[in-house]
Amino acid sequence: MDIASIANQANIAESMNSDKVANPKATIDKEGFLKLLVAQLRYQDPLNPMNNDQFIQENTMFSQLEQLMNMSKSMNKFMGDLKGNPKEYAASYLGKYISTGENKINVSSNYIDRVNFTLSKDAKVTIHISNSKGEDIADIDLGKVKAGAHSYTWNGKDNKGNSVANGVYSVRIDADYGDGVPVPLDRSVGKVVSVKFDADKTILITDTGKIIPLSEVQSISEGGSR
Repeated sequence: MDIASIANQANIAESMNSDKVANPKATIDKEGFLKLLVAQLRYQDPLNPMNNDQFIQENTMFSQLEQLMNMSKSMNKFMGDLKGNPKEYAASYLGKYISTGENKINVSSNYIDRVNFTLSKDAKVTIHISNSKGEDIADIDLGKVKAGAHSYTWNGKDNKGNSVANGVYSVRIDADYGDGVPVPLDRSVGKVVSVKFDADKTILITDTGKIIPLSEVQSISEGGSR
């Protein structure tokens, strides 16, 4: 008889006894494990006793499980403490590489997200705004733009001059460095070098000058993919 069978029998017996706790534990703790182990040793078949290898294996498995559970509890507490202090939580992003996934901007009646990008050298820049169907609805020619970090705020109007509906729109930025071949700019990845706290949001600033709201971060890593 092994630990699993004893645990199963114990659960059945406890569920059949209405005078005991109404909601028995679905999991076993360290004390319960030791009790089951003692019971297994006490009621083992004398003709087929538990060997040392089996005993050591079961103890090792429980020890590893206990360590993982303790590690999980510690990590959950750590993350809870960080989120309980927004500034400390945001500061933990410093030196890390972040990704926002797709390039999106939010448009509302009183606010439009800025479009941020960085040029390695002077280039002709065109910003394309597309709707949820992937259709370009606005193409903004910024002309010749100097190298460095830049920020642009769309006026919320399409190519026909009509104001677009509130919602989320995709952004694509093409840079022509002089060879006539537009190159899409990657705005999604960067190393966090600074944290700024606005009245209603926390802003992360990357080494390429990208300004990214903390709420838009989808992944974080130690190394960059650039």
